[in-house]
Amino acid sequence: MLSPQEALITLNLIPGLGSMRIQALLEFFGSAELVLSAPEKMLAMVPRIGSKLAAAIADWRNCTNVQAELQCAADYGVRVVTLTDADYPDFLRRMSDPPIVLYVRGNWLNSDSDCSVAIVGTRQATPYGMTTARRFGRELADAGCTIISGLARGIDTAAHWGALDAGGRTLAVLGFGLAGMYPEENAELARCICDGHGAVVSEFPMHMRPSRTTFPQRNRIVAAWSRATLVVEAPTRSGSLHTASMAAADYGNSVFAIPGPINQFSSSGCHELIRDGATLCTSPRELMADMQWLQTHRQMELFPAPAEEKAAPVRQPVSGDDAVELLQAIQAGHDTLDKLCPVLGKGAHTITPLLMRLQIERRIIPLPGGRFSTRV
Repeated sequence: MLSPQEALITLNLIPGLGSMRIQALLEFFGSAELVLSAPEKMLAMVPRIGSKLAAAIADWRNCTNVQAELQCAADYGVRVVTLTDADYPDFLRRMSDPPIVLYVRGNWLNSDSDCSVAIVGTRQATPYGMTTARRFGRELADAGCTIISGLARGIDTAAHWGALDAGGRTLAVLGFGLAGMYPEENAELARCICDGHGAVVSEFPMHMRPSRTTFPQRNRIVAAWSRATLVVEAPTRSGSLHTASMAAADYGNSVFAIPGPINQFSSSGCHELIRDGATLCTSPRELMADMQWLQTHRQMELFPAPAEEKAAPVRQPVSGDDAVELLQAIQAGHDTLDKLCPVLGKGAHTITPLLMRLQIERRIIPLPGGRFSTRV
């Protein structure tokens, strides 16, 4: 006899069902256990099921093995959560087709959705796109936002690493099962996310391989779990535009797009979004201000209030061990924020204001490529 959770996982294991059809079955029969005990003819009466799927559901004992699936999840350190469980993410329950089962490494928090930003874009990102995505991921996470993306190559990868640079939170939603990793080089990124900085999540069975259909399914979760969607760099035919469209149309979320050179194909989708009404965005502060998060959420020194809003305090010269260590690190060749954070063992939210103060005092100078140099 299957438990209610095991019955839902079993339905999720049957090829071809998907969350919409499983929802229809649950509404028709009342529970997953009753679905699995229903005769084939009655199953075929449910809209969008048909005779082929009805036969597969009725034959579930031969085409699925829920105990093996749960053992596989345990072997990979994966927790399995179903739609009826108390710890299912509240923000995903608003979906018309919420994932029936979620496989998770790491942990999510319900507070992750309070100020959450999906950062998405092309896999074939330019250096401009990668640098911009990492900067936005770092500075938004540093200000308390949770960064949500899909762990794909390119913009997704840069956004996740940016959040980790700041020691912030990030959620990666996958288009395949957690027994594999695609791309393989992101295994270390996934490990870092799960090590106290968020979660790697999938709705697909453990050994499900990525396909053309799994990634669009993944995108709807990214759109639903976030309050704002930022497209950094994307051509006109891009899944990122589909994510942005769902975010706006299905969930009423704000969509932002970062412009690029007008002759750059990889930014043509962003320009299309801006023409269609997305908000043009050039800085993390702009996004935070438009979302009205500067006043309602913790405001870091990274986003200082403009002079007309807040009287500037009298600044004392930077001194002490922190400034000395920072200057010595820059002189030793650790001349970017990405290099300074691990060397000094401090987060970007600590180092960035110090860099700004030292620039104001003309003790360091900024160089192209986000580098710094001490004045001779």
